[in-house]
Order: sequence, then structure tokens, then C-alpha cells
Amino acid sequence: MKRPSRAPWRADLPAFAERAGFSRRDLLKLIGASSLHAIGARSLAGCSVDETISPLHEVYDYVVVGAGSAGCPLVARLLSEPGVTVLLVEAGGSNDREDIRDFTQSWKLTQPDSGVDWGYTSEPQPELLDRAQSYSAGKVLGGSSSINGMVWVRGHRDDFDGWAAQGCTGWGYESVLPSFMTLETYTAGDPAYHGTMGPMVPTTEFTSKNDLSKGVLDAVMKLGYPLNQDYNGASPYGVGFTQLNVDVKTGARQDAFTKFVKPLLSNLNLTIKTLARVKRITFDPNRKVDKVLIDVNGAEIAVRARRDVVLCTGTVHTPQLLMLSGIGSAAELAMFGIEHVADVPGVGQNLQDHLISVVVKKLRMPNAPSHITTMDVSIFTNGAPGAVNGPPRFEVQSYYMRHGWSDYPSEALALGCINLHPTSRGQVKLRSADPREAPIIEPNFLSTAEDWATQLEGYKMIRQILNAPELLAWVEDAEHTPGPTVVTDDQLREALRKYSEADFHPVGTCKMGVDPSAVVDPELRVRGVTGLRVAGAAIMPTIVSGNTNAASMMIGDRCGRLMLGKG
Repeated sequence: MKRPSRAPWRADLPAFAERAGFSRRDLLKLIGASSLHAIGARSLAGCSVDETISPLHEVYDYVVVGAGSAGCPLVARLLSEPGVTVLLVEAGGSNDREDIRDFTQSWKLTQPDSGVDWGYTSEPQPELLDRAQSYSAGKVLGGSSSINGMVWVRGHRDDFDGWAAQGCTGWGYESVLPSFMTLETYTAGDPAYHGTMGPMVPTTEFTSKNDLSKGVLDAVMKLGYPLNQDYNGASPYGVGFTQLNVDVKTGARQDAFTKFVKPLLSNLNLTIKTLARVKRITFDPNRKVDKVLIDVNGAEIAVRARRDVVLCTGTVHTPQLLMLSGIGSAAELAMFGIEHVADVPGVGQNLQDHLISVVVKKLRMPNAPSHITTMDVSIFTNGAPGAVNGPPRFEVQSYYMRHGWSDYPSEALALGCINLHPTSRGQVKLRSADPREAPIIEPNFLSTAEDWATQLEGYKMIRQILNAPELLAWVEDAEHTPGPTVVTDDQLREALRKYSEADFHPVGTCKMGVDPSAVVDPELRVRGVTGLRVAGAAIMPTIVSGNTNAASMMIGDRCGRLMLGKG
């Protein structure tokens, strides 16, 4: 089949901008140029960033759906192969916004009116006082990496070795480490674990320069927790300053699109279609991917892939899209009148997420205006300072709260405890056959006795840390949350119900594996069909020991390596 010609608008960018309804400034923002005069420069006539309706049935070698944490590294990896053509489809628009670039404004991005968040909400959670939980997900170039807290944590080596032990050959720690190293430039750690040429440049520069964060670090060390200057190195155990993916020189967020795809915008083999929501995938009689059907401003267009379509649409949206495409439990699909293509009952199952529980004390005095970070210090522990066997059970994050919200005061220090390996499992289900309607998210937090016991243990631990004499130079004597009158285990459980929230780390709904509950195989190919893969946090068999953004980027890069035969 003949390869697609270069997009016709490339010959005359100004004319294209006028036809598409873009101002010159709008188009420049979309493609990341800096000079208004450059709109007429032929040097920019490279990658197609298209918000118009393209011709039907245009064909590319690869179609990647979702320009987020996994999709962007995947695109970069695929384009390392000379001559391949890639279409990157994103439901959201440009991430060239001040509140995205300026990491101190990240709190705005998950607000209901931000315009860059899918704004998913879970079902009410019985163990959390029937409170529904927020499930933010980026709807913008860069995906959730454009709206998240920018904390850079890989996880523990046993997380990945555990995947391999479950049958996910090629996903052990030694296999995934090259991708982690490729992603980043980090010269402050052991070079055996870190890359020096990657686009992501995590740093502790912002979190380590505040008096309060230094005071918290010193106090925790005095409690017996060892200093760990690089929790992404040989071992995560101990206490250290939090690594953020924020540019040291500019203070700008390092999101996946800006770091992995933006440098490729001059590549004629890359086309980016924004404000384009994929409705479903169609298949031929042999269950091979046929078309990707895309909604653009109410009009349906179709594209094809010569080789593979890859869904990088997140833990919530990916199972919804698979089910809308006829892949999932045959019985459940029949309830919505969806034609069955492949009976893969694991689609939408195995949902895992971290729950964070918080204790708070007011500071004795306001912190300096120069303190612009929030998550400053991280502790990885098994519950006692000296226990370092296997993956850590808890991650503790310290938060400087300049501004209060809900029941929490301003000018306060909070400690949040995460049970890193919950046993509770939830699911994502269709609400209807309408792709515009959000799916049902049922995380089932604290639905096992083991999770209740672990969360209670962690809550007691962070309460002891916050109330330790070593911190009294910084915080008031009286505990604000949950409060000094909360003493018994029953009272602590009630406090946990009130002061615990989903931590925006959902994974697992398109589980990788070789057992009957798996959705994708270790090559990330969807079971029961050909030409379709999934990449991102959705494929994790079990959740990693920490924040999930770095691991999602690793999965995107590793997916590309596997697709190119370079795994």
C-alpha cells in the first residue's frame, strides 16, 4: 500500500492556519515555536499537528492513542527506526499553558474547570464514609504528566522481578533498567543505576533548599531512619529529599510531551492529531485491527495502521475503550449491545491504587515565601527504621501546606502514609455504550482485613513521627489531625475513614501476564486479537513501590523496544 504523502498544508503554513481557524499565535503555541515570524519559515514544516478533519482511511505504520506518560516515550522510541510513520492521537489539546509549565501552579490543573483533566470520579467508597474519590487523568498533550505532582519514583527492583516471576518474561529489574536509564539524566546518583543522556532530569534542588524540609529530614534521621540521597538507586530505604521532574534553570514542569515528542516536531514521519477522541477500534473477520474510529468535533474519521495500534490511554480509559471495541467479558458486553470480538474477562479487573492517610500539625511560624514546593521529603520503610528486606511496605511523604483546604489548616506540616502494596482489588466497568460517558470506577479501598491492618499500622507510624520531640522546634505541641483525643484503635479507624484519599496512582486494569486473567501478554499484545497493544500503568500486574509516573514512562519506552525487536 502506498505510504501517505506529506500533509498538504505543510507547503503553506500561514494559509493552513487561516483555513483551520488558528491565529498565528495559536498555531505557534501548538507546535512550540517561539517567534511569531517563524510561522512563515519552511523549517517548521515538519510534524503535522492537526486539529482539522483528515481524509478517511489514511494509513500509518503505527497509531498511538494517548499522548501521555507512556505514549510519548513510545512515539520517541518508534521514530528511532528510520522511515516509519506514526500517528499520535490525543483527546486533549495543547499543554502550552502557564499553569502547566509553572510547577507551583499544579494544584489548579485538577480543579473541575481546568479543561485538562478528564475529571473521573469513583463510586462512593463504603470504607471511606461513602466518599467518592477523585480520579484525575490528564486530557492534554503530556497526559497526566502535564497535571501531576511531578514526583519521580521508579519503584523497587523486587516489583519488576515479581512481574517476571508471574510469567512476564523480559520485565525483571535488569530488563527494565535500561529503559529507566534511557529516560533520564541524573548525575547525583550511582551511574550503575542512572542515565546521563535522557530527556528527563529529576532533581532535589527545589525540595532540599528549604529550612523546613531540612528540619524534617534531620528530625527523621534522629529517629533512626538512614539518610538516602537517591531512593531511585540501589535501594529506596531511608529518608531523603523528594526528586521532582522540574527544570532547575526555569522551574518548568518536565512533562512527557515536551521532553519526548516536542524535539521530534520537525520529523516528517510524525503526525499529531489533538482534540480527537477515539471512539473504538474495529476488526476484520480474522480479528485483526482494521480501523481506529476517531471523533473530531462530532465528525467521525478513520485511520489504519500497517503494523500496530497501541492504546496508551490510562488505567481508566483503556479498559473502557477495549470494551467499547468488543474486547472484554462477553456477557457484560452483551448487556450493552456491543458486538463481541474477543472474550477477555480480565479487561477492567485488577484495579489497584494507593490510598494516602494524613496527619497534620500547625507550624509554629509561617514558612518563608521562598518555600515553593509541597512534597519535600520522602521516607521508604517497612515500618521500622532498620528493616530493609524486600520492597518497602510504606512510603511516607511530608507536605508543607501554605494554604489550608477542607478540614486542614494553613501553614502546617502534614505527613501522608501510603500502603505501597494493597491487597484490595477493584474494577472499571462500562456505564453505557456511549464513549462520551465516563465508566464506573470501583476501587474497593480497604476491602480486605490485611489492608485495614497495614493502613492502621502506617497511620500509627506517621503519627509517632509527627509527634516526636525532634520535630517540636517546627510544629506546635497539639496535633491538629486527627487530634489528641483520638487514642484507641477504633478511633484511629474512624480517623482513617475521614482522612484518607486516593493518591492518583491507579494501575492494573489491563493486566500483563500469561494466566487467564491477563489482558496483554509480555509483548503487550492484547489477547484474542492481532495488531493491538496496550502500554502504560494499566498493564502493571501489581502496583510499584511508589509514585507511578516514572514506571509508566518506562513501560512506554520498553513497549517501543519490543515492537522494534530491540527488547
